[in-house]
Amino acid sequence: MTSALNNPSPNHELESGATISHRLAAQLKRCRLTPTDLPTSQEQWSKLLHIVDSTYASHHEAYYLLERSLDVSSQEMKTLYENLKQESAQRIDALHKSEQKTRFMANMSHELRTPIHGVMGSLDVLRETRLDERQSAFINIAYSSCEVMLELVSNILDYSKIHAGQLTLEKVDFSPSALVEDISQMMATMAHKKNLDVYCYVPEETPALMFGDVARIRQVLMNIASNAIKFTEKGEVMISLAIHEVNEQEATLVFEIRDTGIGIPKAMQESIFESFVQVDASINRRYGGTGLGLTIAKELVLLMDGRVWLDSIPGQGSQFWVELKLPIKQLVSDEIVDDYLAGRYILVVEDKQTHQAILKNYLKAWKAKPIIANNGMEALQMLRNSLALNEPFAAIILERTLPEMDGKTLARSIRTDRHYDRLPLIMLTTHELDKTEQREHGVNACMSTPLKAKALKTLLIQQTRQKASFAPEQPALLGGKLNQNSDHAPAILLAEDNPINALIATTMLESLPYRIDLVSNGKEAFHKATHYPYHLILMDINMPDMDGFTTTQAIREWEQANALANTPIIALTANALKDDREKCLAAGLNDYLAKPVKKEEMLKTVQHWLKLSPLKY
Repeated sequence: MTSALNNPSPNHELESGATISHRLAAQLKRCRLTPTDLPTSQEQWSKLLHIVDSTYASHHEAYYLLERSLDVSSQEMKTLYENLKQESAQRIDALHKSEQKTRFMANMSHELRTPIHGVMGSLDVLRETRLDERQSAFINIAYSSCEVMLELVSNILDYSKIHAGQLTLEKVDFSPSALVEDISQMMATMAHKKNLDVYCYVPEETPALMFGDVARIRQVLMNIASNAIKFTEKGEVMISLAIHEVNEQEATLVFEIRDTGIGIPKAMQESIFESFVQVDASINRRYGGTGLGLTIAKELVLLMDGRVWLDSIPGQGSQFWVELKLPIKQLVSDEIVDDYLAGRYILVVEDKQTHQAILKNYLKAWKAKPIIANNGMEALQMLRNSLALNEPFAAIILERTLPEMDGKTLARSIRTDRHYDRLPLIMLTTHELDKTEQREHGVNACMSTPLKAKALKTLLIQQTRQKASFAPEQPALLGGKLNQNSDHAPAILLAEDNPINALIATTMLESLPYRIDLVSNGKEAFHKATHYPYHLILMDINMPDMDGFTTTQAIREWEQANALANTPIIALTANALKDDREKCLAAGLNDYLAKPVKKEEMLKTVQHWLKLSPLKY
């Protein structure tokens, strides 16, 4: 203040004492000054008054700006309030329209389903009437089209309900095991039309009963599984269940659906769950669909407080997981645990690794001892080994569609050995054999795939307990000897390129109860020997393309590579020198017959080696 008083503003005019006193009284009150603070001269009074006026002016300006700012804010708040009020009205109107749309969709769904079911019912009735092949094909096309339309209507309705927030969950008790197995069975019908394999696996520790919306869980899994089958041209689809975080109150179920289909590029994996999304336009043209299946699946999972995710490699396939935490209603089944299979050897003949793993896991869970054979030849060798080790198999589970030697051929081969006439044979097949076919092929029972674990265990226990002697229908007898053209007869392979020598050899052997298979060169002999279980092979040495020595060496190498016992091979040759015999034995042949062969010698040698054959009759 001292500095300001000593340097008065040049524009300030000196005022009279009365004027100063009048103004000062008002300003002092505003500035809260006391008389002791007042200057003593008129000039100092004028300077002080100027300072006070300037201070007041600045305060007044600040007040004006603040008041103006408050007016603007008030207007903005009023505008915001009006906007919120308008948006609230719009939201209420949108909800009302959404409810109307949902009601409309529900009515449309009902109106569409009624005629669709009418058409499908009529088609079912027509199927029972006399139809030629062309008419039947058209009816199947029409029925399939109705199924697609019905699925489309259901998806659109669910999509509408989900986005309107009107889809509610209906929780009930359900069996997770039955759920997975039933879905697999339903999907198998669709998959088998494309020659795809469908497998399912449910672990033994799965809770007996859980609490949740089983209808919606089924819908989720079927949507994903349907996509898996749709986008898979060859291979398999696997539906499995894993159990995590189990306690007395709840457990986490992790469903997995894996396929060997076209796969999903990394860039598309995040958006694949969005509405109407497919990998590209060509996929839609080729496979069809609306792109709603996965969207609905994800929304339903989120509604159940779960999660869904995937992993995929283009060209190799995809894996989808669905995780749900649900309450447990019953942890363990009331059924009595039957450990009859414990410690028993079960031979599994299956070439597909996925099915091998499933069967192996089930059998181990039942405390059995599974032994895996990849084909019929391995199975026959393992049977022989089990007898030698005095560790017989309690039963055999064999796949019908094995490579090289199918399940029916293998079953007939097993039944030719008297040691296995009481051994239960259970055949796995997509289409069950009738009782006549089962008996014809020596099969005790059939089971359709994908497997149901409980049913398989029950069947195994039943068959191994009773172990009834199985007597397959015997081939027709001709003149007291077996019909050598019958597939039931044990077999001898004759490799001979000379038609006359072949006729002589078969005539000599016709008194034996063996079927004779004839080939004319080494390549054919090798193919036959590695595709069918022969009791004995008669091998001509001098044959075109591949001679007897080379053929025998190839057969022995194949047997060694597959851990199989050697099939007896007898050389037939026009050479009769001592070193020829030694040469034959060195090449892996078991014996030697020099041409011309006498019948008695032929029969004696053949019968000797038949007794030593790994295959018995």
